[in-house]
Amino acid sequence: MNVISLIPILGSAFAALAFLTAYIVAVFRGDVYPWWPYISDTGTTIPESCIFGELLTLTAVFASIAMVIRYKWVESFNHGMKLLQNLNLAALVTGLISCVGMTMVANFEETSIRAVHFPSSAATFGMGIVYNFMHTEITRRMSPKYSSTCVWIYRLIISMMGLLSFGLLYGFGVGAETKGKKWYGNDTAKKLEWNPEDPGWGLHLASAVSEWIIGLSVILFFLTFTFEFGKIKLRLVAEAVNSPPAQREVNETTPLIT
Repeated sequence: MNVISLIPILGSAFAALAFLTAYIVAVFRGDVYPWWPYISDTGTTIPESCIFGELLTLTAVFASIAMVIRYKWVESFNHGMKLLQNLNLAALVTGLISCVGMTMVANFEETSIRAVHFPSSAATFGMGIVYNFMHTEITRRMSPKYSSTCVWIYRLIISMMGLLSFGLLYGFGVGAETKGKKWYGNDTAKKLEWNPEDPGWGLHLASAVSEWIIGLSVILFFLTFTFEFGKIKLRLVAEAVNSPPAQREVNETTPLIT
């Protein structure tokens, strides 16, 4: 295992820490009802919101780095395959949009600025799932010569799990909001205390569980990059671009990450 293969592992680890640490602190402090709150519910109140925001921002940074490396890795095997080239670029753009959404979810709490938090959450999960499917298709097209068929099937299963959970998240979520609105009204902070005695709790529970499954699918998908990143070496090429062409014949190539 080289240094590059640690990047998706670190990104996944920061995501897991963000979810679990915020949940533990929120439950310990009594800020949320312990039975399956939404992920965002656990990262809304200080001090857990600070922990959640910091770790989720680190997740976005490492995920972005992993996406760029994955893009360059696929590009290095693309020999005139226009469709694969376009799909790879589209996946990179989609993935980076998801990462930007993640940073906004981390820094705009749902009880503070709902108009930013919820669209950002939808972009994070939605674009993330699209990214997963794009790279699942890329893996299929590159297997078995450049990628394992088992990895392709594994990524397909994870992507399908995320897509199904995404539909359930918003399907049950709309129903829960409709019933719960009669209880909490405009007091969004009261939603953090949603429990079995309150209207719409069953739908809320199903929606929240679906959100946690999406989070798990994203973590599992990025961990699959470890297999391929273990075979990668990055090198930094320094070239004086303003020099005359005759003076550019010799470059200095230095190992960047191995």
